[in-house]
Amino acid sequence: MATLTELVRNMSRLEEKLGEFESRFGIKSPEFYKAMMTGELEDYDALDEYRMEFVKWLALYKTWLSLDEKYQQLIARQPIALHLKTNLALTYA
Repeated sequence: MATLTELVRNMSRLEEKLGEFESRFGIKSPEFYKAMMTGELEDYDALDEYRMEFVKWLALYKTWLSLDEKYQQLIARQPIALHLKTNLALTYA
């Protein structure tokens, strides 16, 4: 199982990639995800130039959602103060 620090690091990397799509298309990933899930963007499925990009964006966001769920589970079990203390000890050791 990933540590809290690893999850945060991986989520940050994904957020950078998601940000590229968000900047390019002018909407945030949660709204894109909702539009995809409700079929609002089905007209774009016929356009090859966007289909693969949307598939990649969707996959990245689903991965981010999965990591966020794991993060929420870990943060609920591990007090933040303890996590910070552990990380600070490792950083300054």
